Amino acid sequence: MASGATDRCLPYFTYYTSTRLLGEHVPYPVEAWPEGNQRHLSAESALYCRVITEGLFGINPTGLNKFMMTPSLPKGWNYMRLKNIKAFDRCFDIEVTRQGVNELVVVKMDTGKMIKKTWNGKNSVEIEF
Repeated sequence: MASGATDRCLPYFTYYTSTRLLGEHVPYPVEAWPEGNQRHLSAESALYCRVITEGLFGINPTGLNKFMMTPSLPKGWNYMRLKNIKAFDRCFDIEVTRQGVNELVVVKMDTGKMIKKTWNGKNSVEIEF
């Protein structure tokens, strides 16, 4: 997804989510054994989160209070949202909405401050708090 092949990867990600996250073998942040005699690796949960933060949203920290973002909104989606992110010493939401040929990136902080940027689908968007 981070390389721009979101639509190619999405079916695999959807299948993985339905079988591992919603199925009988659930990834936990810590090893969850002996529940059902199914051992889990703690790294599996961390990697799952990275697919969303780095793959779909393309979040790349560049400083203590800023990051670059290269979202990969799948063609069949009109928007995607990541809520209650706790990073950069604050709490915020990110929403990416399709608007014609561009996408609108909105970062809403719990303080009420909002950052809005139009994204052309090429260059990364810089978000600085």
